Parts: sequence; structure tokens; C-alpha cells
Amino acid sequence: MGVHVLPAAASEAVVTPPAGTAVSAIPAYRVGRGDELNFRFTYTPELNTVALVRADGRVSLPLLGDVLVEGMEVQAIARQVETALAARVKRPQVVVNLQGQAASQRVFVGGEVGLPGAQPLVGALTVLQAVMAAQGLKDTAQAGEVIVLRAQGEGEPSQIKVDLAGLMSGRPGARDLALMPQDVVLVPRSGVASLNVWVDQYLRRNLPINFGVNYTINQNRGQQ
Repeated sequence: MGVHVLPAAASEAVVTPPAGTAVSAIPAYRVGRGDELNFRFTYTPELNTVALVRADGRVSLPLLGDVLVEGMEVQAIARQVETALAARVKRPQVVVNLQGQAASQRVFVGGEVGLPGAQPLVGALTVLQAVMAAQGLKDTAQAGEVIVLRAQGEGEPSQIKVDLAGLMSGRPGARDLALMPQDVVLVPRSGVASLNVWVDQYLRRNLPINFGVNYTINQNRGQQ
């Protein structure tokens, strides 16, 4: 995974990225355990159902029984169901929608933003979009030093630095970052002397939700 370390920008006046600004590849949403899926069959509405993705990654559907859907996009799930039903139903067209999302399928935005808190991760969401959804940056934000913490199994999370100031001012080469489930976006305040210490203190004192991952940062480790 690349780490974007970009120089600080002098201006933060623009609040949306200019046309053509590069964005890291944005993955489509993939269904996870605890998600709730709505299956609507166009020509056989008697098969319509709402199904919860169980701990084994499967849902129970009429005529098909248990179907593995974990890790798939909803369009792929629809095609899989249509193929499986083709021998039993004359016109098995189905539309699959994400009706309810598991708590694990979200991100957290904290620090110097207008409204810190958890945000659902449905479809594509970038760091800039998440910050804007959190009512934007405060005047005290250090926009050139935004940190994304990303879980790496049982080990320490990776730290990805994103220069939102450069992105918003249109600096060539500035890139946004596509967020993944359980990412933590932290916007430090201006004048922070030790970014790692601030991150650790903020998480210990202010993180209102538990992602099930230890985000404690080694304060002696150099920034990436």
C-alpha cells in the first residue's frame, strides 16, 4: 500500500478538488457479514426477500437455500442468483440492494472537523468526501498533515498521510485516498509538534466507537 506524503500547502481557500485532480483507485463496496440485502425479483415477486449476511458469509434465499455472498459486489450477487435460478425460474431477473449495513462497514472522522463521528461506508468514499461530510475543516486544522489509520490484521495499523491542503488548492500530484471499512481519518490541529503523540492522545481520549482494532501508535516510531 502506498503512503502519500505530500508537502504542505500555503492556501486552503478551495473546498472542493479541481477538475482532473487525481484520486486513488476507489474500490466498489463489497458485502460483509452483518449486512442486510434486499432481493427484489422483477417477474417473480413471490421470491422477494430481505436477507441478513450471516457469520458464515451466506444468506438464505427462496428456492436456492444458502448462498455465499461475502466479499461480493451487489451486482455480482444479482448475476449469481439469476444464474442459479435460471433452471427453475423462466425469468429470474433480480435487483439486489444494500438495505442495512453492519457496524463494521463504516469509517471514523475525528480531529479538527466540524462534526466528528462515524460515517457509513456505502460505495465509494474518499478522505476529502468524508471530511466534507463531517462539515469540513475547522480554521485550526492542519490540512496538510491528515492521517488515515488502516488496520493490518493483528499488528499496528498503517499510517497514510494525505495532504488535503494540496489537494484542495489544486497542487499537481496531490491525490485523494479511497477509504476502506474501519479506516480512521484524523485531522490534527495547527502547530502540533509531534503528530504521532497527538494521534495517540486523540484516540485514547476522544474515539467514541470501538472498531475492534488497537489503534495505539508507537510514539517513538518515525512518521511514514
